[in-house]
Amino acid sequence: MYSENNMNSHGMNLRWQFLLATTVAVTILPFSIVPAATARPGSPFPQGIERDASKVFRDIAKAQYEGMRAKAVSSADASLLTLGDRLLTSAQQLQQSGNYFQARQTAKAATRVYEAARNLGEARTGQALLSRSYYEAPFEVIRELKRTEAEMAYFRGNNATARSLFNQAQQLAQPASSTTPATADIRYLATNRAAVQLLKASRHLMRAELGF
Repeated sequence: MYSENNMNSHGMNLRWQFLLATTVAVTILPFSIVPAATARPGSPFPQGIERDASKVFRDIAKAQYEGMRAKAVSSADASLLTLGDRLLTSAQQLQQSGNYFQARQTAKAATRVYEAARNLGEARTGQALLSRSYYEAPFEVIRELKRTEAEMAYFRGNNATARSLFNQAQQLAQPASSTTPATADIRYLATNRAAVQLLKASRHLMRAELGF
């Protein structure tokens, strides 16, 4: 049997061994563990993923809000409302699968389509709460047509919905010119604003398809 002194000495040795082992582990382990970002070059940091997920949530929430606004207008364009619903559902599915960039672009496209549906309803009734974007639309639509057409030609996207929205916007557009200046007529302003929204939706869908 150990004496009391021997037992105390043995206990102290065990404590020193434990402290030494702990110190070595704390010193060596950080160098032996490879961070996820180092082990997988190019993989996003967790905070980056969280930030992207938050942005998708906001974009989808905005699309849902614009959908409710559009559906509150009895004369809103039914075909565009249906398309907006389809795009919103697609955005939610992309969100669930972790395709955040495509989800954001698709949700933004849904938002624009819903706005266009509401604007066409306003054009039919001649009633709208006019804001600056309405008065700028007859001038903005010229730039948006040129930009969207140029991007479609350059990237050669195959998204049929994007092409369809562009064609519809072309038919709706009534751009202002030196001979036909913009007027304060609600139907004219709302129709041009709808065209602008469709062109922007078209580009969002192209970006979703291209991935950048």
